Amino acid sequence: MIDIATVVFRDELPTLKLQAQSIERYCRNIGIRNIYVIVNDDDDTIHQIDAGWWGAAANHVLVVPRSAFSTLFVEDGWVSQQALKLLAASMSYNTWTMVLDAKTIFVKELELKDLIDEQGRVRVGTLDIYPVFEPTRLMVNQTYDIDLKKQLGPGGVPFFFQNDVVRLMIADTTFRVKQKFPLWFQGKGRITEFMLYSGYLQYRFGGFETFYNPECSFGVVNVCHTQVEQYERKLEEMKNNNPLTVSVHRKAWAQLNEDQKQAYQYFLIDRQIINAWELP
Repeated sequence: MIDIATVVFRDELPTLKLQAQSIERYCRNIGIRNIYVIVNDDDDTIHQIDAGWWGAAANHVLVVPRSAFSTLFVEDGWVSQQALKLLAASMSYNTWTMVLDAKTIFVKELELKDLIDEQGRVRVGTLDIYPVFEPTRLMVNQTYDIDLKKQLGPGGVPFFFQNDVVRLMIADTTFRVKQKFPLWFQGKGRITEFMLYSGYLQYRFGGFETFYNPECSFGVVNVCHTQVEQYERKLEEMKNNNPLTVSVHRKAWAQLNEDQKQAYQYFLIDRQIINAWELP
C-alpha cells in the first residue's frame, strides 16, 4: 500500500543508515513494494549505499541516481530535492508514497489501522499557511487559478503522496505551463512540493477530502538548524510525546555538545534503532 521515498546527499549517508534500520524495525507491515533512495548529487554516491542497511527489507530498495530522470537539476540542493520527491512518487505504482528526509528516523510502529481511515484516506490533517510561505501560496494560486487557504499536514515529513494524483498533477501542470515539469518547478525557486500538491488537490478535486482525513494520526519532533537552543525541550518531547518520527538536522547536530549528542543516541538505543552510536 505504501512505498517510501528518501532523497539523500552524500553527507547524509550515516543518518540514512539509521533511517534504514528504523524502517526495518517499525515499517514492517505497511505493504511496501519499493523503497526509493534518490541520490541528489553525483552518481558515485550510489555506490556508497548498501541495501543491506535495510535488513529484511533489502530486496525492496532501489537506489536511483538523479540522472535517471533525464532532466537538468539546479545547483540549489533544497530546490532539486523537492523536485526529486515529486518525481520519485511519480515512479511508484503502489497507492501511496511516504516521503522522508534522510534524517527522518522512525521511533514507533507505523500502523495502517491508525493511518488509513475506513474510506481509504490518510489521516494527515491540515495546516494554516504561515506568512513566510505567502509568496509560495501566490505562485500556487496563479498556477491553478485558485485561492489556497490551507495545506496538507503534517507540515513536513513524513508526507504522503497519492501516486496517481502526482502523475495527474505533473501531466496537467505541464500542459498548463507549457514547459517540462521538473524545469518549470525548479525555475520557480521557492515554490514547495507539498504546497503545490495541496493546491493541485484543491484545483482538481475541490479540496483534500477525497484522499485525506482532516485528523492527523501521528506526531513528529524535529530539531532544525535554527532550534538548537530548544534542544532540551525537543528531546523531552521525543521521549514523552510518543512521536512517529524524530530528526536532528545535520547543521543542528554540529552545534550540539557531546552530552547532548549522547542523550539523543541513548534515546535511539531505547527505541531499538540498531547501531545508534554510529550517528555522525
